[in-house]
Amino acid sequence: MLKKKEFFEKLYIVVFIVMLASLSLLMPFVKSDMNKEKRAGAKLPKLIKEKKINFDFCDELTDYFSDNFAFRQELSTADAVIKAKVFNTSNQDRVVLGKDGWLFYSESMHDYLGEDVMSEREIHNAVKVLELMQENCEERGVTFLFTVAPNKNSLYPENMPDNYIKTNEKTNYDMLRSGMKDKNVNFVDLHSAFLADDRVMYHKWDSHWTNEGAVFAVDLILDGVGKEHYDYTDEPYTIQAVHRGDLYNIIYPSLDELDDNVIYEREHEYSYVNAVKNTEDPIIMTQNPAASGSLVMFRDSYGNASIPYIADEYEKGFFSKGQPADLDQVGFQNADTVIYEIVERNIPWLIEYLPYMDAPERELPEKIILERDLPGNIREVSSDKVSINTEDKGNRLLVYGNVDKDYTDDDSNIYIMIISEDAVTVFEATPASYEKVHDHKEAEYAYGAYINKELLPEDYEIMVITECEGILYVYNQ
Repeated sequence: MLKKKEFFEKLYIVVFIVMLASLSLLMPFVKSDMNKEKRAGAKLPKLIKEKKINFDFCDELTDYFSDNFAFRQELSTADAVIKAKVFNTSNQDRVVLGKDGWLFYSESMHDYLGEDVMSEREIHNAVKVLELMQENCEERGVTFLFTVAPNKNSLYPENMPDNYIKTNEKTNYDMLRSGMKDKNVNFVDLHSAFLADDRVMYHKWDSHWTNEGAVFAVDLILDGVGKEHYDYTDEPYTIQAVHRGDLYNIIYPSLDELDDNVIYEREHEYSYVNAVKNTEDPIIMTQNPAASGSLVMFRDSYGNASIPYIADEYEKGFFSKGQPADLDQVGFQNADTVIYEIVERNIPWLIEYLPYMDAPERELPEKIILERDLPGNIREVSSDKVSINTEDKGNRLLVYGNVDKDYTDDDSNIYIMIISEDAVTVFEATPASYEKVHDHKEAEYAYGAYINKELLPEDYEIMVITECEGILYVYNQ
């Protein structure tokens, strides 16, 4: 009996080893479709990288095998189905399994739970970024509008699992909305509008809104910029299972079940100007000779479903996905309208990416600065927490860095002074980070300014000004 038991134990080990070996040997012949998971798979690492030993080779090799072993997605899907059916949980960190099969994006959980909320200074900075973008547009006679696409769980919390308790505190969006109202930023409050409507206009297995939700949002956005547009209220439609949910693909990559979507009978009139694979492309240019106006839209993935309905309404459309926003496109496209859309979970992006635009000139007490005659409310200081960096950007000089929180109020602006022998020019900096950051807290006291070189003298000194409790603090380069 003992020998029989030992035999089966050894047989089990052999079978297990053969199975593992098979997963490796079949790798060249059985490929995973990583597009379903909305990410790129790890590539086979090199032992020598950039003429040096790659000390991360073993870790990278583990990642490569994890992403590429044969039947990975089939095995992952089987695991996901078992955990969902038996334990009512997700096997993927990026996906939260809700009630009745609803799926939610895990990156939206901070907003839902009231975690990692932006500080008062960060909210001020985010509002200021939008103020400066709006000012830049309006000085050129261009209409500017900003909007935030609601997180799915902000609208349909009843479908979230019970162990996730929605916060009753103010969220990033609540604070941003209040700040935008105070500073007269032109924005559309999609949150309130969606919450006031009884329809479910987001996908069950996707993080985004349906076509019905996109049309609902577009109607409000175009109303917000004063653009006449087609009214879909009475447009006939059918509901068809045609949408491949992004969250469904992540958690069940080998299954092909499709999500329902609203399909309107009306055909779109716009056409693409550039080569476009789909609405996820980073740059999309459209035309509709039957329409009027020129639009530049900065957007994230929530703009995907919206593009066809917006493109129909403009003779020219330029849709840019990604960060930072480049306001030079307003001139390049001869735009009369700028729409800026981001999803709720990405609100911190407003201060993590410095928009590309000219810094506006401002007025400060020139005589005091030039003669260094500093009264009690202006002090020249130094701080190892302050950085002033410059980079040549062609026709612009980029000045960027960080200021000291001890010399900066939560609601104070940051200024750049360009000082020569007989003049001083002051620019307002944008309180956002030019350098890549991994967390919005790293951008809390960041600033940046693109300064037109035509406004710069031959020889000059750069100084930065902040304000704290009524005192101006001046920093040397």
